[in-house]
Amino acid sequence: MEIQTEKFCENCNYFCQHYFKSNQGKLIKVFGDGHCINNKLTKAVSRKHISKYLACEFWEAQEHKIDAQREGVIKVIFEMRKTLKDIASVLQDD
Repeated sequence: MEIQTEKFCENCNYFCQHYFKSNQGKLIKVFGDGHCINNKLTKAVSRKHISKYLACEFWEAQEHKIDAQREGVIKVIFEMRKTLKDIASVLQDD
């Protein structure tokens, strides 16, 4: 049986959640606050959908978002590893 996902901006693949940092350094989600990163919508239209908790015609489920983020992090780590090796090589030559 397939689970039905309610279509709201906040659970869309294009929704970027806003957070704030507390005095203790923790990131806290600001409920109902974020923005759409889909370039096919104007800012005014996306703000309207977000404020009214509606989904637009471009809504996509977030199911692949976490996997894509994880792949991005892994790629950055490998690039950092290469850069650190290059830096270590330069420092050893001095």
